[in-house]
Amino acid sequence: MLASIIEPYLKIIKEKGEIVFNKDFYKLKDWQKILMYLLGRKVIMIKGLKKDFKEEISPKEIEEFLGVQSKSIANYGSRELKGIIKSEKGNYKIPNFNLFKCEEVMKKNE
Repeated sequence: MLASIIEPYLKIIKEKGEIVFNKDFYKLKDWQKILMYLLGRKVIMIKGLKKDFKEEISPKEIEEFLGVQSKSIANYGSRELKGIIKSEKGNYKIPNFNLFKCEEVMKKNE
C-alpha cells in the first residue's frame, strides 16, 4: 500500500537510500509534499536503506529539504495533516496505522 501511495510522486534510490521527486510531486500543495516526504522517509526506515536512519524529522530539516517554511509545517500539522502525522519531541513522522488515512487524503485531493 505504501508504494502505491508514493509511486506517482517520488521514488527511492535503494543503493543510496535517497528520495527523488517525480515531476508530479511539484504539482502538489505544500502539505501534500510534506506528507509524501514523510512517507518516503518511512520507506527508507522500513527497508533499512540507511544505517542509523531515523524516520522522525524536525520541521527545520523538512524546511531545508522541501523549501516549505517550518512555521507553515506546524500549521499544516494542526490543519490538513491533523490526525495523520505525529509529533514526538518536536519531530514529525507518520504512524503505520495512519497509512490508510494518507491514501484517502491523497485520493480526495486529486
